[in-house]
Amino acid sequence: MSAWRAPAWAWLLTAAAVALFGTLGAWQLRRGFVKQAQLATLRDVAAPLERLAAASPPPTGLELRRAEATGRYVAERQLLQDGQSLERRPGYHVWTPLRLADGALLVVNRGWIPLDRAGFDGSAPSGEVAVRGFFRSLPEPGVRLGEPRACAPQTAFPAVVLYPTAAELACLLGPGVLAGLLLLDADAPGGFARAWTDFGFPPERHFGYAVQWLGLALAAVVLFYVVNRKRPT
Repeated sequence: MSAWRAPAWAWLLTAAAVALFGTLGAWQLRRGFVKQAQLATLRDVAAPLERLAAASPPPTGLELRRAEATGRYVAERQLLQDGQSLERRPGYHVWTPLRLADGALLVVNRGWIPLDRAGFDGSAPSGEVAVRGFFRSLPEPGVRLGEPRACAPQTAFPAVVLYPTAAELACLLGPGVLAGLLLLDADAPGGFARAWTDFGFPPERHFGYAVQWLGLALAAVVLFYVVNRKRPT
């Protein structure tokens, strides 16, 4: 019969590898299920609408909530989110603040424009408008480098931003900004090109990565067994 002769360090190394790969695989599985739920929400345009106001709680993580609001666009303080693409064409997302009746500011993503800003003259629908769409948390980069920049007055608009935080939005737009972003419905007037189905990797990609990480965990166990098994003489 074969016997075990594994040293303590081999046990510890294998346990650490299995824990790491298993954790990464489970994380990818959770992300895949969340993305599936997110896509299902995006397709459910008939879901009940939340009325947004100053007291509305901010979305968390990848949460999407059907929402609506009424107010007046503040066209003189629009933002252009850089680094956005549509069908592999580079461009911006137009973020226009909407002043609600209670004084709060709701940032509305009105859609994509090309890099040369064709079709965008800096204006926004005037008068009181009703908007509806999906309320989500502010988009974040995969890695945020460096410390947050100190608040500096902004005089030139539209201002180009990348991944502003809630504090940076308050600096740019003034106090009372809701910590979230409303993705204007694709068929709503007053917007640009809108395709709200791209939030990074699709669920299938996450599930594929999960299989890879869990496979590495299994491979670590198999390798430990093969290397440390003492064959009979």
